Amino acid sequence: KNIKQTMQHREKEMMLLFGQKHDLKKMFYFCVPMGTSDPVPHEQFSSYQTLKNFYRPLYKNKVRVFSNLGTYVENHMIVEFFPFEDMLEERKKGWQEFVEFLLHRQNFINDASKNNSSLISGIMYAEGWRKAQLNQQMTIKGFSKDEEGAGFIKMGNFLSTVFQEVASGAYDSCKNYLKEQSIPSLSKKNFNQNENCCPDDFSSAITYTINDFCNKAHVDNDTDNWTLIGFIPINKDGDLAIENFDVEGGEFVIRDLKVFIDLPKVKGITLVKYHSDHYEDKNHSFGNYDDYIIKGKRKAA
Repeated sequence: KNIKQTMQHREKEMMLLFGQKHDLKKMFYFCVPMGTSDPVPHEQFSSYQTLKNFYRPLYKNKVRVFSNLGTYVENHMIVEFFPFEDMLEERKKGWQEFVEFLLHRQNFINDASKNNSSLISGIMYAEGWRKAQLNQQMTIKGFSKDEEGAGFIKMGNFLSTVFQEVASGAYDSCKNYLKEQSIPSLSKKNFNQNENCCPDDFSSAITYTINDFCNKAHVDNDTDNWTLIGFIPINKDGDLAIENFDVEGGEFVIRDLKVFIDLPKVKGITLVKYHSDHYEDKNHSFGNYDDYIIKGKRKAA
């Protein structure tokens, strides 16, 4: 009875936080006691055998995961998979243009991971409010302020559309937070720009990683409790890896929740939404998935 009441309470919470009133009952979900011990603590990168023995794989449908069995959901996430074969052409085009813009922006911004003391491998780029661009590169490569600004607006609108569809409650929370704190949005080029030019923006910055990026274990101190993460498979030319997708390794492990996203099995886009009210101690941290990604070789061609 107590378990049933707890899950009914959580259904209401998830309705409020994620805003998915129609699809909520169709999801699979399970709970994990908070503070569950690491089954193989000496492994920095969990072996596939460890994953098979102690973790649950996620690679299809929609899955909700809770981090404790109490009466309130302190940490929870939804993982949703969007196969390319079921995706509308317009949406695939949107993801392709989004990828092309991010790859293009690498011409004008620093590798943010150079100053990251937790870095193990890979590259991270950061865009948006308080993120620097390189004056020398902007001059050499023919930087156009208007063209780049238009690109940011298009990217922001696309992300807003996607986020509203997958988690409208979380989207509203992030959007309202920007407005309440008077923080410039991702698509705004300066503080003085008309605040109504990008009314759907929900974030002030975005980071993206390539080349098997991963960190050492650490805890972030973000001002907002919501995080949206996306995995987009691309080939060496920067196109969506719709065909001939063959990847070794790359399982994305969340040790505290005893699950891993089995990315080699995912032929499409993966979106992860999680909310953490408070959870930080010396043994477990929930809030940085990159800590536990397994390094692997990409074979998409």
